[in-house]
Amino acid sequence: MAVPYLDTGGMMGRIALCGVFDIPNYGDHLFPLVLREELSRRGYAGNVVLFSPFQAEESFVENSNVHSLDDLERMHMEEPFSAIVVGGGEIIHWHRFGQKRTFNSTDFEAYPMDKVWLVPCFMKMKYNVPLLWNAPGIPFDFDADKALAHYLFSNIDYLSVRNDFSKQVLIDCGIPDAAIQRVPDTGFSLKNVATNQELHDARNHVFPGLAHYAVFHCNRFIPESEINNVVATLKELHDDGHEIVLLPLAYTHGDEDILHTIHDACPFPCLIPQHPLSLLEIIGILSDCEIYVGTSLHGSVTASVFGRKTVSFDYQQTKKTRDLYHQLGRDAFYVTDGNKLAGTVSNALKTQQPVDFSDIQQQLNHHFDKLFTLITQGNIITPNPSSQAAQFSDLVQKCFDAEYRSIGLVQRIDELNIALKRNEEFVNHFKPRAEYFESELNKQLNRVHELEELQQHPVKIILQNIKHK
Repeated sequence: MAVPYLDTGGMMGRIALCGVFDIPNYGDHLFPLVLREELSRRGYAGNVVLFSPFQAEESFVENSNVHSLDDLERMHMEEPFSAIVVGGGEIIHWHRFGQKRTFNSTDFEAYPMDKVWLVPCFMKMKYNVPLLWNAPGIPFDFDADKALAHYLFSNIDYLSVRNDFSKQVLIDCGIPDAAIQRVPDTGFSLKNVATNQELHDARNHVFPGLAHYAVFHCNRFIPESEINNVVATLKELHDDGHEIVLLPLAYTHGDEDILHTIHDACPFPCLIPQHPLSLLEIIGILSDCEIYVGTSLHGSVTASVFGRKTVSFDYQQTKKTRDLYHQLGRDAFYVTDGNKLAGTVSNALKTQQPVDFSDIQQQLNHHFDKLFTLITQGNIITPNPSSQAAQFSDLVQKCFDAEYRSIGLVQRIDELNIALKRNEEFVNHFKPRAEYFESELNKQLNRVHELEELQQHPVKIILQNIKHK
């Protein structure tokens, strides 16, 4: 069962939703699902068009196309968007990390995350189309380029972020506190997207009759030394009567490969999907588990929303996940050391209580009310910044100058690393020979000392005899 893409033909206009929808990562694909549902509940009958750096079919979803951000301007000229929405996810940064582009990819390519939010900024500047943030996260500060960041952030009509760190980054870039909305992750609205029966049917489609089970998830970044701790934890769960489901959530991070490794390491049967699942199938599995254990933020979000117990095994020590567990009041169930995993899971099963989401849901209702109003009524908060074009041009030039210098430094670092590696290889090649000759030299020195002692010994005897006479 898959989530359908509803194209209403733009009867009430259309909006562009920009995010990470062109790579297979479960959490990123929740944002279109939730946004469409929340806007629809408020009466929006327009079209939500997805944009990402690359043209693609939306992962986990049937009949949903993702357009390239390179086509955003052309499509706006052909049929204007009433608003551009950005988010969510940890997407507001300059960095380009390695990602698998598709389920079947074998290589990790540098993903141009900066395009996800910069292109919408340029559209705002050129066409003054309303630009709204759907509670994305900012994982890093902008200390190196605060002036440019301040200019970009100042032109956003509705500035919402999903955690305190992101809000502080904006404040540090000169954005007034009053202009920033701190909104919970919109994944907390998942209970509105499907009925219990739909989730049950989706779960049964993958694992018929599944009951009394635990879900585990990790990605390729898990230290090899922690796999034994994971297997021991899963064995305790299995021995306690739980079926074990190993659930890939971020194929873009190589989940399926490492989970198959863990599957093969377990001396007991584990369930693992034989093919990529749909969004509803994943939600269905997470929504009815006894406990979710893993590193995925949205794995924890999904399970906790449906009243399930959760333990974060955050071996990467990400601030967003630590903040999430603090927000949920589950600090005691946030683990970074695998040696503590089994005990924490056991404690969670015995003592963990469901989270009261009433306040979070109220905040999200206010957020979606605001988005709906801005999209449908077109209330522009920030004026067209075209008068600042010269200033912006100067800032962009500085940005690219800095990038050019940065690339040069990276190349120099690579050269030095190569030279260092060669020197290390040279040293490692000659080190055994040097140790051998040093050992032989010490042996010869010891022999010389022995001969000198023997040579001096008769003299000592003669001197002793003379002294006695």
